[in-house]
Amino acid sequence: MKRELTVNEALRLLNANRALEGCGVLDKLLLKSPNDIQAHQVMVKLAFKTKNLTLAEKHLKILLTIQPGSDHYANSLIELYCQQNRWFDVASIYLDLAQSQTENPMLLFNCAYYMKLAGKFDEALVYYNKVLNLGINDQYEVYLNIAIIYSEHLSDPDKAINILTHAISIYPDQDSLLYNLANVYEQLGNKEKAISSFKAAFNKNPQNYDALARQADIYKISQKTDDLISKMANVYHSDNISLSNKINIAYALGKSHDDCGEYFLAFDFYQQANNLDQQILPQYNKKSHEVYVNKVINTFNKSWFETLKQPVNKQGSHADCQAPIFICGMFRSGSTLCEQILAGHSQISIGGEQEFFHRTIVNNCADYPSNVSEYLTINKENMLDEYLKEINQFRKKGNLLTDKRPDNFLYLGVIKTLMPEAKIIWTRRSMLDNCLSVFFLRLGASMAYATKLENTIHFYQQQEKLMNHWQTLFAEDIYEFNYDELVEEPESNIKNLLSFIDLPWENSCLQFHQVENQVKTASVWQVRQPLYKSASGRWKNYQHCLKNLALI
Repeated sequence: MKRELTVNEALRLLNANRALEGCGVLDKLLLKSPNDIQAHQVMVKLAFKTKNLTLAEKHLKILLTIQPGSDHYANSLIELYCQQNRWFDVASIYLDLAQSQTENPMLLFNCAYYMKLAGKFDEALVYYNKVLNLGINDQYEVYLNIAIIYSEHLSDPDKAINILTHAISIYPDQDSLLYNLANVYEQLGNKEKAISSFKAAFNKNPQNYDALARQADIYKISQKTDDLISKMANVYHSDNISLSNKINIAYALGKSHDDCGEYFLAFDFYQQANNLDQQILPQYNKKSHEVYVNKVINTFNKSWFETLKQPVNKQGSHADCQAPIFICGMFRSGSTLCEQILAGHSQISIGGEQEFFHRTIVNNCADYPSNVSEYLTINKENMLDEYLKEINQFRKKGNLLTDKRPDNFLYLGVIKTLMPEAKIIWTRRSMLDNCLSVFFLRLGASMAYATKLENTIHFYQQQEKLMNHWQTLFAEDIYEFNYDELVEEPESNIKNLLSFIDLPWENSCLQFHQVENQVKTASVWQVRQPLYKSASGRWKNYQHCLKNLALI
């Protein structure tokens, strides 16, 4: 009776918003009865009420120890970890559950899925293959996820094609397999097979409107009477279309009319696409982003690098590897083109758009940069070792390797802390051209600024501010690669770029469009062509629209 009264007293205090007192009551009770389930349950409730996720995690773990295999506690802990993007911890819970339910393929599927989100791609493949061996309904989804890992994360498109082709032979009517096969062919620059697979996906499922829209990306539409435009217009104006599909069709119609030189109509569709996208994406907050950038600047200041706890002690298995060349800057500023030019050099392997630093910071430093110092102090050696292990699999030739992730400019403080010798290429492009190019693409929740030109311009300016700060700290390690200057004088600009990374001139760098490789960004078709000048000053085609928005 006394125990029940004590727990009830804690509940009363909790409901009276006297959480601290309630916590004290429970702490005393748990000292006497450490396995008191009800007390732990109330402590979890109190922790969530006060948004103390660390406390909630502690007591949920204890409850799982007391009652192993409890779906209720496991699901609560999974939800907590998902809120914090702790994907490896989520995967570990599913793996623990699978130990006692060895014939449950869904647990292993979830384990594989979250291992993938955590960047543990080899482990994810192991569990996906176990799922296939156990058998599961809709196995095509497992094949699809395996193919995506090989294509998007392990840069093995041939393996992905083989897996998808095999899956299509088993599930010939699954348009999602054909759609993803088209994606891989597009990344490899195979226009014929890409468009054929997109068409096949649409034919299998006439409601796969993304497969219809993606066809517009592959070729330049020369006439407004093109059959693809009329098909997309009919879909756009129909009632039987989801908001997300409608957005993608609107972007594709914008691109198609831009191809035809119908700039008023193109901008109208781009504007509609972005207005619709604003209904889905979080709102971009200019003030919050300014505060964030200022925090990064104030954290990684001159004092940080002067008093830096010695460079990372590289005694691990990757100690002899040279730091990659980091290519970053604004999205759509020419980073893919820069990497493709370097891909033409015999001494350079390209790593493509690596997510390591973004993923690691998001998953482990939710309040970045506020808590980054503590995290690096504890984890910097392991972090460097994991990064080099992940990136070095892309070393195919020569001594140099690139890591092209545009928003790595946010993490250059971390990168230079781990690898003081790292060199950075900052890709730049005229502001209006750059921001329009962003506005003309659907970029997702992490880039909510992209749906309004004034927000994109603000983000562009904040990016410039942060890059200027990095230049005050290590200017000798940063090279500005200007797209507009490149298209005017290609050879001299490429020579300067190679000189920055201490490499001799090779004519093959000018023939970058002939390099056979996988390109996984929106610039996939642009970098398959020789340099052209039409994208420089492109904003002039839309100056009437920019004037209407009071942006010029």
